[in-house]
Amino acid sequence: MKILWFANAPCSAIEILNNNTNLGGWLQSLEEQIVQQENTELSVCFYWGEELKPFRHRKTTYYPVVRKIFGSKILRVVARAVGKSHNDKKELKKILSVIELVKPDVIHIHGTEDNFGLIQPYTKIPTVISMQGILSPCSEKYFSGIPFLIAYWYEGLISKILVRSIRRQYYDIKNRAVRERRILSQTKYIIGRTDWDKRITRILAPDSMYYISNEILRSSFYEKQWDKDQFSNPLQIVTTLSDNLYKGLETIVTTSRILVENRILDFEWTIIGISEYSESSRIVQRWLKADFESLRIKLVGSKNQNELVDILLQSDIYCQVSHIENSSNSLCEAMLLGMPVIATYAGGTASLLFDKKEGILVQEGEPYSYACAIYELAHNFMLATKYAAAARERALKRHSKKQIAKNMISIYKAALSRCEQ
Repeated sequence: MKILWFANAPCSAIEILNNNTNLGGWLQSLEEQIVQQENTELSVCFYWGEELKPFRHRKTTYYPVVRKIFGSKILRVVARAVGKSHNDKKELKKILSVIELVKPDVIHIHGTEDNFGLIQPYTKIPTVISMQGILSPCSEKYFSGIPFLIAYWYEGLISKILVRSIRRQYYDIKNRAVRERRILSQTKYIIGRTDWDKRITRILAPDSMYYISNEILRSSFYEKQWDKDQFSNPLQIVTTLSDNLYKGLETIVTTSRILVENRILDFEWTIIGISEYSESSRIVQRWLKADFESLRIKLVGSKNQNELVDILLQSDIYCQVSHIENSSNSLCEAMLLGMPVIATYAGGTASLLFDKKEGILVQEGEPYSYACAIYELAHNFMLATKYAAAARERALKRHSKKQIAKNMISIYKAALSRCEQ
């Protein structure tokens, strides 16, 4: 079976295209398993910033498609201002030429955030789309934690000058959500993994078949296990965040303030993924007049997977604080390690974690409830480890590498079979 992926990242090709060891993720892990399946030939198409010829790395053939964001800085600023940093029609011709070159049996598009799904009316090859984030509901929750006027007022002047403002980012998502709805309205085969994405795709892709397939996580998280025999003093809390307003940094700040001001817990809260100089952290600091050090918050920036695993294993409780998610890979990784976890009841999170069986779910945006949940776990180590063991047991089954790869091939065959009928 010849399989062609369209992906937002270069998958394993990143190993030779970029020496940044923090890059790579679950798609790379899935790729490693798919190429090991019998009678499969995998090709991956992705956008890249410079012209590159197709090349082979390990067992996969890669087809980079150039996406040039206008040459000079001034032209790039103008392009962002008018919302024309790239051209869907021109890029569509390029990716259709890749399909013609590869002649796959099945096409798999990873995510609806980019324009790959626009190919569907132009090919008879069965095309499946797997859901990642879904832009339409994410745009509705974009300012759930930090109001628009607050974000716009407190963001940096340089962001406004270079047209990277919060307003521009928001309208970019809104515009891409319109394209996403167009893509999904044409989609026949959907791959999802939560009740949330199933419900939404039943509305946005009403004529599609829905298949379930979970994600293979990064390899380091299968190899280690959290095994503390008591919590640290002070309690070590950890969260992984990206630099987006809806990821809940302000919830961490307000929760920490409640814990500090009421003197109910001695703790340190490590945030991985952003630094004090990131846009969201600067906005939150100015808005909430937050001194991270006095609130016992430490932002450590980006880490590679081995560094991340080490930090998690030394921590006591993993906290996910997002206002919207489909399935948080960071939460899944903490569960796979067997950590005690607390997460916000948002998007598809309830499909990942059973409340009061595998951890604690708290309504998103409620810092008092979140502070209390931390307090409850911090003062009941036996209960926390019971939850953690149950979470790990479920995560090991959910993220089984062999089962996921086998299931994915079955989905491809099912789509191919239905298309031939």
